[in-house]
Amino acid sequence: MKGARRAALVARPVLLDNFRSKPDRDAALARYARLAAYYESTTTRIRDVRQRAIDLLDLKSGETVFDVACGAGATLGELARRVGPCGRVIGIEQSPEMAALACAAADDKANVQVLCDPAESFSAAHPADAVLFCYTHDVLQSPHALSNLFSQARPRARIAVAGLCLLPWWGAAGNAWVIWRARNYLTTWRGLRAPWSTLLLWCPDLRVVGRSHLGTSYLAAGTLRGDLPDAFALRGHKA
Repeated sequence: MKGARRAALVARPVLLDNFRSKPDRDAALARYARLAAYYESTTTRIRDVRQRAIDLLDLKSGETVFDVACGAGATLGELARRVGPCGRVIGIEQSPEMAALACAAADDKANVQVLCDPAESFSAAHPADAVLFCYTHDVLQSPHALSNLFSQARPRARIAVAGLCLLPWWGAAGNAWVIWRARNYLTTWRGLRAPWSTLLLWCPDLRVVGRSHLGTSYLAAGTLRGDLPDAFALRGHKA
């Protein structure tokens, strides 16, 4: 039944479908099954933004970093290089097709693990010192996903976010381009005015620190609140 629903979702008008009020996992899985074969060839224009987002994390040797919705795994190698052989990179990707590409991109690196699970329910063996959100709009619009992610991060973990956003009213032409360009890569238009704002509950110091693509892409950085409970200790995990 789920397979039939996903096939139907692919055939529906994407622009209208994305007016839903929250992300739709079945729709995302259907779309990314179709996008996976050529996904990385469509990301040329955001590669510099990805690199700048990684720079914002200020990763150190031996740290653990989550790559949220890691897609085809384009950032895994650079993250692995920065945390070194004693560090850990944990890629989280719900699409089996994309997760397979990410595993291939990891190239058997011992310090990289790809989890094929939704952000809402994945479980990592080690807490994150840093968390990367790179063009992960649907995840940002899911409080359940953010709650699960941040319950598995250390207090004061460093957060970096990159993605698309809408311009103010005067940028109607640019906004039309964003909506058309992004239509297959997310499942809800909700929050596109300020996609990062959902993170403020957990990261009150989060700030937009850069814009690109005429203001339709953003970079934001901040730190996880220090007063969150130590969920890893509560669950009996060892750091």
